[in-house]
Amino acid sequence: MKISTALSFQRSLNTMQETSAQVAKTREQLATGKEIVRPSDDTMKVSTIENLDRAIAKEDTYQALMGQLKDRYQLEETALTNGSDILVRVKELALQGANATLSAKDREIIAVEVQGLRDEMLSIANTRDATGNSIFAGGNTEVTAFQTQNDGSVLYQGDARQTLVNVSDERQLGKNRNGLDVFSSTDRHVPGTPATFSVSVASLRPFTIDQALSDGTTSLILAHDGDGAPTDAQDLLTDITGHEDYDAFAYTASLSGDSLVFTAKSNGPVETTAQPTLGTIDVTEGAVGVADNIVGVGFFDALDDFIAALQSDDSSNIQRALGEISALHDGLALSIGKVGSEIQSVETQMEINTDTRLRLRTMLSTEEDLDYAEAITRFNQEMTRLEATQTSFAKVAQLSLFEYL
Repeated sequence: MKISTALSFQRSLNTMQETSAQVAKTREQLATGKEIVRPSDDTMKVSTIENLDRAIAKEDTYQALMGQLKDRYQLEETALTNGSDILVRVKELALQGANATLSAKDREIIAVEVQGLRDEMLSIANTRDATGNSIFAGGNTEVTAFQTQNDGSVLYQGDARQTLVNVSDERQLGKNRNGLDVFSSTDRHVPGTPATFSVSVASLRPFTIDQALSDGTTSLILAHDGDGAPTDAQDLLTDITGHEDYDAFAYTASLSGDSLVFTAKSNGPVETTAQPTLGTIDVTEGAVGVADNIVGVGFFDALDDFIAALQSDDSSNIQRALGEISALHDGLALSIGKVGSEIQSVETQMEINTDTRLRLRTMLSTEEDLDYAEAITRFNQEMTRLEATQTSFAKVAQLSLFEYL
């Protein structure tokens, strides 16, 4: 078979070009440190690498969001801790104010300090973050959370919305906080008015016979026939209060002039059937009682009422304020506990995400990173083959029939 000189040259050139391309590819791999330099190198691996890159980018986003959340929670924790310290001082002042030995002037002095602490607490409630958003205004972060009205009262201007932030594919954490949950109201006991009824006993002649005093359930039989009839109103009252069943009776009895007054032992309206009856004697309709009630009092309203009680030297309301301030402090302490729990949740989730990112990066490295030892060995082999091919071509190129003529 004849082999032309042109064919021999072409084959040698093709071999050198292929070897040079392999050397160039290996050199590029060594320069970039990547096994896959361009998509055409391995389309299946390129798809896997892109998926891993997207997963890592998502984890990086979660990590950044959690860093922001942690900063926000720590700001809230600092603000609430300062608020708790203020309420501790207010409680101490409430205990001082409740001391019966203090004068009205002493309580006015205490009121001045409480007023300053109250204003500082309002400033804490209106804390804003680095971007200028209210941290205790719920979802309405642009407004001042608690605004002072013209009458001096404080009104919450935020809302109860909560923005949730994804910290993983399956978990969300709240970004903002409802101010009314943090600076919560307290319950105030409002005592009612007991119902009262009266009967005129100016004339004791109707009591010369046995009379039954009844509250609809318990009856007191008053044996007033014959010599047992009461001689005056006080004698009648003694017969009633001295009765063996008087403790079970729904009313207490007392005298007011010539009238016998029955006062309900419990507050609240009195059913018609439970109104007292005294034999054949008419009982005058009295005042229907008002039941005890529990009302909610706003955080700052309770502090304002305490200040007013100190200024007016109102001992009973100062005593009431002592319990209310303790309740306010308990509510704030609960909020601090919730924030601390959320900080712990963020830190735990950050650790989980860090482990996930490490695992993804390990998988990505396995897919795209170059094995330098193998690549260098391969590069040396390719260079040796290229040099041998070039040397062989140089020898072949010198062959000519003219050399033998």
